[in-house]
Amino acid sequence: MLSVKKGPYPHSVQIVDAQLSPDAPQSPAPRGLTYIQLVLKVTSTPGRPLKAPHPQAYWVVRYDGCKAAQDANSQVSCGGMDNGTNYFTEEDMRSPEYGTGVSKQFGDLAADTPYWTRAWQLVPEKADLSRAQLCEGVRTGAPDNCIPLGTVRQDGEQSPAAG
Repeated sequence: MLSVKKGPYPHSVQIVDAQLSPDAPQSPAPRGLTYIQLVLKVTSTPGRPLKAPHPQAYWVVRYDGCKAAQDANSQVSCGGMDNGTNYFTEEDMRSPEYGTGVSKQFGDLAADTPYWTRAWQLVPEKADLSRAQLCEGVRTGAPDNCIPLGTVRQDGEQSPAAG
């Protein structure tokens, strides 16, 4: 579990699933690139609510060769994720209507309640993700607060059970 401590709203992030996909919601990947999409379980510091963390500001997928990929293609980011969905409670996830969730931009997440979100980042199609990590996002320098991504599924492979 990644413990994000920077910024005004500390929180924990658990990777539930990671997969490569040629598109993200309403956004196909440009030629030569693909998306790494993560399903993340986010919880606040016990007893405290928090502002919904925007993936671009708080997390980044770090992998070998990212800087070279970014130098070759300005659409590749090494400082933060590209985007993400709203946040959903476990009840939302089990509901057939799914609900609108909590906005990633202006929403507040309740204390002591886990939320799930999906976030994505463009990577080269041939990126080496064998040692990829989810890190606390930093705009300058190299992130130092990271956890291993684990197994990254190919688009269409069976998803593990959500945890």
